[in-house]
Amino acid sequence: MSDVLLRVRDLRVHFFTDEGIVKAVDGVDLDIERGKTLCLVGESGCGKSVACRSFLNIVQPPGRIVSGEMLFYGGADREPVDLAKLDAKGRQIRQIRGKEISMIFQEPMTSLSPMYTVGNQIMENILLHTGTSKEDAREKAIDLLGQVGIPKPDRLIDEYPFRLSGGMRQRAMIAMALSCHPNLLVADEPTTALDVTTQAQILDLMLELQHNYGMALLFITHDLGVVAEIADDVAVMYLGKIVERATARVIFNEPQHPYTRSLLRSIPKIAMKREELDPIKGMVPSPFRRPEGCTFHPRCPNVMDVCRHVVPSVTQLDDTHTVQCLLYEPEPVEQARS
Repeated sequence: MSDVLLRVRDLRVHFFTDEGIVKAVDGVDLDIERGKTLCLVGESGCGKSVACRSFLNIVQPPGRIVSGEMLFYGGADREPVDLAKLDAKGRQIRQIRGKEISMIFQEPMTSLSPMYTVGNQIMENILLHTGTSKEDAREKAIDLLGQVGIPKPDRLIDEYPFRLSGGMRQRAMIAMALSCHPNLLVADEPTTALDVTTQAQILDLMLELQHNYGMALLFITHDLGVVAEIADDVAVMYLGKIVERATARVIFNEPQHPYTRSLLRSIPKIAMKREELDPIKGMVPSPFRRPEGCTFHPRCPNVMDVCRHVVPSVTQLDDTHTVQCLLYEPEPVEQARS
């Protein structure tokens, strides 16, 4: 327990629309440990970003957290705080948001306001959470911009975001997120809009800063190459549920869930021929028409008849490996064979 920074249990986030209820997050369990990197992977539309926005209580209407708990162990001498029970606009969550838990959003081109300079936006977070003077906040902002590799930070601090490249804006976003030395940094696909060379630089930078600050990193991505490079642990998400969770070594060498195996098979390799590419059949179902039983069964290569009407529970394969699949539940499998 002492190594756990954020413990999420049965988190459910629903969007109440005119067309119906969208269960974007449908019973997620996660443990994020201090100083480690957890990668949350899955196809677009699986609920990764919504789940992580829940940790900061910034889910936009018509969405809301309907149940579950998110216990945040901010300090050794503090009682854990259930983030799910805090008022989204209340003082307590505002003290945590941006200071103890920070987030780098997915799109660097639109995450920064074009109406204010980069320096003003970084200083705002410093002034809000530390109560330091504007002069000291400016010096710290310049120092942060230098740490994230921005050249001539004393000049670029007064530039507007639209005058910076995508890579520079992303570095500025990282500087803003790190301005109060958070315990947990949530990175929502921070390299998606960047070229390959800049992606590598940003990843190296984030790992270096994680080491320097000793923070936990929750990295959302669908790039399994990035996962292999940076992850300590991996959680595979599909249609609002964590279907498999294990260390990165186990996920890449001994995946158990059919969805995880399909994701790994679908990665193109340099040595393979064009016709050998093995994509996952079908598409992620509409959230308004969720399949009954196991939600992956319409696309699953190992589907059994029982999968079409029985919802799988979480099976603990070992101390660090869980899977949510009927293949690993003895009773449903025996029923299917009989």
